[in-house]
Amino acid sequence: MKQKELFISALGTLFWSWGSEPPAEVYWGANELLDWYEAEYNVILGIRFNEEEENYEDVIETLRKLG
Repeated sequence: MKQKELFISALGTLFWSWGSEPPAEVYWGANELLDWYEAEYNVILGIRFNEEEENYEDVIETLRKLG
């Protein structure tokens, strides 16, 4: 992905522009974007956003490591 930081920034906006905790629909939509990412770039991330675990930073770190 040529502009990976823009993708990550968009995920950040999706999650943190609510002024409070993101609703469940944000997690659903963000995970669909990760599905798209895997299909588009033929990679397996092996991680998804999880509302109960609050693993946002783990997912972002995984995206950044893919180079």
